[in-house]
Amino acid sequence: MACWLLGLGLATAHADDAIHHALSVQLHPANGDIAVIDRITPPASTPGPLDFQLAAGFAPVAEGARIERLDGDSRARFRHYRLTPATGANIITLRYSGRIDPGPVHAEHGMPRAALDSDGVFLDGASGWYPRFGDRPMRFSLTVDAPAGWSVISQGQRDSALAWTATAAQDDIYLLAGPYQRHAQAHGAVELEVYLRSDAPALAGRYLSVMGQYIDLYSALIGDYPYPKFAVVENRWQTGYGMPSFTLLGAQVMRLPFILHSSLPHEILHNWWGNGVWVDAHGGNWSEGLTAYLADHLIDEARGQGAEYRRKLLERYAAFAAEGRDLPLRDFVSRHSDASQAVGYGKTLMLFHMQRRQMGDAGFVAALRALWQQHRFSAVDFDTVRQTFADISPAGRVADLWLDRAGAPALQIKHLSVSPGADGQHVLVLRVRQTQRGPVYPLRVPVAVQVADSPTVHRFDLVFDGREATLRQSFASAPLRVDVDPDYNVFRLLDPAERPASLARVFGARSQWLVLPASAPADALAAWRALAEAWARRYDNVEVVMDEALDALPEADAVWLLGWDNHWRDRAAERLASSEQSAAADGGRIAGQPYPRSAHTVVLLDADTGRPPLGWIGADTPTDIAALARKLPHYGSAGRLVFARGSATNQRKDALPVARSPLRRVLGERDPGPPPAHGQPLAAQVAVPLRFD
Repeated sequence: MACWLLGLGLATAHADDAIHHALSVQLHPANGDIAVIDRITPPASTPGPLDFQLAAGFAPVAEGARIERLDGDSRARFRHYRLTPATGANIITLRYSGRIDPGPVHAEHGMPRAALDSDGVFLDGASGWYPRFGDRPMRFSLTVDAPAGWSVISQGQRDSALAWTATAAQDDIYLLAGPYQRHAQAHGAVELEVYLRSDAPALAGRYLSVMGQYIDLYSALIGDYPYPKFAVVENRWQTGYGMPSFTLLGAQVMRLPFILHSSLPHEILHNWWGNGVWVDAHGGNWSEGLTAYLADHLIDEARGQGAEYRRKLLERYAAFAAEGRDLPLRDFVSRHSDASQAVGYGKTLMLFHMQRRQMGDAGFVAALRALWQQHRFSAVDFDTVRQTFADISPAGRVADLWLDRAGAPALQIKHLSVSPGADGQHVLVLRVRQTQRGPVYPLRVPVAVQVADSPTVHRFDLVFDGREATLRQSFASAPLRVDVDPDYNVFRLLDPAERPASLARVFGARSQWLVLPASAPADALAAWRALAEAWARRYDNVEVVMDEALDALPEADAVWLLGWDNHWRDRAAERLASSEQSAAADGGRIAGQPYPRSAHTVVLLDADTGRPPLGWIGADTPTDIAALARKLPHYGSAGRLVFARGSATNQRKDALPVARSPLRRVLGERDPGPPPAHGQPLAAQVAVPLRFD
């Protein structure tokens, strides 16, 4: 997750327009005060007046320029000023001090917009702690007077524990400070750092051992790493933010073992996309999807799990964004809901994946390098990105409707036949149709054909230049099985039969009923109500009801039954039960393994996707219920889950099987099984092996 805030609005910024700030800062955390002296050097191209904004809590005084207030709204977060430099003045000095409004807290992790207190400091452009001159980029030096034992963190080069310099143009200036323990090691010309609020050398060592691997990978793939350092900074709130040359990870987040090969490479890569080439979000935020593609997806692809990763993305889109709940890619700025994430991350990722398939790996990598070389430290929109790809190869061109239109193509096999041909050949004719309403998408849809007496899988592309596309192909042996898009290489709306039962299907339903257990103890019932309130804030489809108030379970909507002793658990047990699972008052059973209530919390779903989703959560302590309220939305692809009672440590996570896909047809007497995954991982294109130990 990137954290650009104001940087997302840069529309015309270029490094040549950079303003230089020489910032001297005094922090008084006990009082929540900050005092700043900013010696500003405007670019030579701007000899006239300069307009800027600053937090409303400051009253700046200028030297070397006349300062005037431009607005009269005392209620606004920022105040707007104009500086008119004195004749012959090359440097303007601003002095100001005061308190900064922390602003609202984030709904997901509780971090305020700004923090300046005895536990630490987090300030960026959204707090208004420094003067911001429109969309002009900045270079800066920063020296801070902070409490004894504190360290200061910003982007760029660390000059000392309390001083930093950024010689490359920036779209924001970050100021972090606190009682950090610093661990560092050199990696070529790059300094690797870990800043911990409570010292843990082994944890720091794990991060230092892999950070260089990903810097090398992306340097080889895209271009040289653009900063003199990369740092992992521990945060008191549970965030995953990427800033120029550092990432801000929550204390609990950074101790999760999988973060080393998921969030960490994602945030490192943001130094190229988002914090290296900036986003002009007026024309769509392309960076999150490209970063996810070259980090999260690339790593799963290197593990042989790329098709599964893409299938889960398409599941999330179908669950949260389909049926009129999505938005055009041009309108995506940042993630604020599951629907916006499914579009801005998932759909954008799939668009880049389809470009890669069309261009080939060599052309795609060349386009990445061109985007970096031509636009680093400047702001670009989606149109500029797609033009850069098209300049490398016409195959990389993206049609307007992919950016301008919400929705997705849907595919259906309309005809499949095999007939005798000349010389004993078997002639296969396959016709596939786009069934979505509205315009036809330009698509290249992979088709895999397996034939008798051969281990070879024959692969073709159906090229759509209209509503339907046809494949006619002759084979020496009889075709046994045909799969359309078996590796989920095309962004499309999955057929319901391609989507297994999952938590995402419940969360993303048109309406989800949360049925609370009236007989639960008061503290547990209060925890269930808090869970319902949290999910209602996250999803806009939540209805809450007590189990004793129902004469029957809702038949047309998704339902969550909450609690081991929910009145409707036994009645729903038949729907939950299968050869693989069962639910009872004293525990759950999965694949023959008992999970007693005394030691576990259990989440089970009805595996039948032909009826509205039904889920059951077996938990009864306030601590466990609160943990599940936070955790379960992050397990969208899971079909059943088990956690340790008391610690909420995940002990089992199962994806339920996919029903028979209507895009798969078996023609022979036996099904030869799904074709093996196709294609080499993009990571194989560079000489940097990925290590996941």
